[in-house]
Amino acid sequence: MSVLIQYTGFQLKPRGRDYSYRVVGMKSEDREFTLTISNRAFEERRIPYQDGAALCYQKLQKELLGETAEVPVQHHLTISDRDVDEYLAKYRPVRKRSW
Repeated sequence: MSVLIQYTGFQLKPRGRDYSYRVVGMKSEDREFTLTISNRAFEERRIPYQDGAALCYQKLQKELLGETAEVPVQHHLTISDRDVDEYLAKYRPVRKRSW
């Protein structure tokens, strides 16, 4: 079944940033999801703010692919250090100096 994930914006919260998404399915009702990235993840893990929505999108997409009727995806997810590390390794690898 095909689904469409729509980014609907973010809100600044004391604990971090909440990114909102709507998932539109072919045969199911639209569902709303919120993914949170802590302020610490941006400060200590050095993820750029402009990558926040993409990181959350990747996490939500991964969760939806593993979803079953018995274990649906939670409507609020928190981005872990591991999620950040995987994203950075894939999309922002450390460049080695060539000199």
